[in-house]
Amino acid sequence: MNSLCIINGSPRKEKGTSSYLINELVQLLNNNIKTKEYYISELMEDKNSLQDVISFNKIIFVSPLYADCLPSTMLNFMIYFEEFLKDKKNLNMDIYCLINCGFLEGTQNILAIDILKNYCKRIGLNWRFGVGIGGGEFMASSKNMPLNCKMKMPVYNAFLDLKKDIENSASNPTCSEAILVNAKIPKFIFKLAGNMSWKATAKKNNLKSKDLYKRIY
Repeated sequence: MNSLCIINGSPRKEKGTSSYLINELVQLLNNNIKTKEYYISELMEDKNSLQDVISFNKIIFVSPLYADCLPSTMLNFMIYFEEFLKDKKNLNMDIYCLINCGFLEGTQNILAIDILKNYCKRIGLNWRFGVGIGGGEFMASSKNMPLNCKMKMPVYNAFLDLKKDIENSASNPTCSEAILVNAKIPKFIFKLAGNMSWKATAKKNNLKSKDLYKRIY
């Protein structure tokens, strides 16, 4: 039976878009797939929990994109995990990643996926593929819209590819090493919604729209 360890690399933990995407993925998986989610802070605090991580035969790293890379906390964990694996022999684990960004275009995630791909090869685990999702904040803020709705269909299809590979144990992945997608939303509407969101947040903090343009110098 396949089992999946989910490593949530978001500094926002359960409040982040990563958590929303994890929930959507787990709901798609067959019930016979054992899953367990860890926050990287938990793994860093308790080294014994890493022993549990390597008991799974599949791992997926889920993280937001930070400046075309990964959060510093995620990078620190990768160093920590690599050190832990040094004396572990004959590990045979498949590795995936799921990266989301605030930009509309999923292609923005390619460098972060490449980083995890090369990291996977460095530590001697089996790289399968990564999924990069654009418009992450839109995805999380529209939870009332099902993942298989027309607007989110590209993301849904990417999740189906992920589901298929996790549930099956083919020797070679059935898709490319990076699936880069985003919701089907016109860019001008995406930008308009983003601007409205920033203004609403400013108002909640007793600021005016013009205050968003102030500089410290």
